[in-house]
Amino acid sequence: MKKRLVALTASAVAIATLGLAAPAHAGGYVRQGVYNWGDQCLGIGYYGLQNHTWSAYYCETQTPSSPSGPGSYILYVVY
Repeated sequence: MKKRLVALTASAVAIATLGLAAPAHAGGYVRQGVYNWGDQCLGIGYYGLQNHTWSAYYCETQTPSSPSGPGSYILYVVY
């Protein structure tokens, strides 16, 4: 019984996560660029928001950066 509950809970969380991610792209977000560091992606997103270049942004982590090297972060924006 416990195993079934854990499996159902995990499935519900996965479905909810996918459900939240899908409308963001459908809501007008477009890919603006790819950056090597998370703070670089967030900084450029915030800068564009402050300068009214776009009205919203978020960064998606493709590969996280580590002490040994850069990662890959995609900036999505709404113009």
